Amino acid sequence: LMIIVTNSSEHPVRRAAIDFAPGENKFKDGELSAGKQAQISAHYQLKVVHVEDRPTETTAKQAKALETKA
Repeated sequence: LMIIVTNSSEHPVRRAAIDFAPGENKFKDGELSAGKQAQISAHYQLKVVHVEDRPTETTAKQAKALETKA
């Protein structure tokens, strides 16, 4: 499993002691605790999505289906 945090801002956003660059920020499963994920999800410009590790691209529709809300 992989966690993608998308920053919709044009500027870096700092949350849960992590700087998120604009666009997609990828993390390995286990790299972000549930508490950090909750803090990140609470920010209006950050979106947390969990995706399966696959060599192929995950479509937006598949990613949307896997999206979690803390």
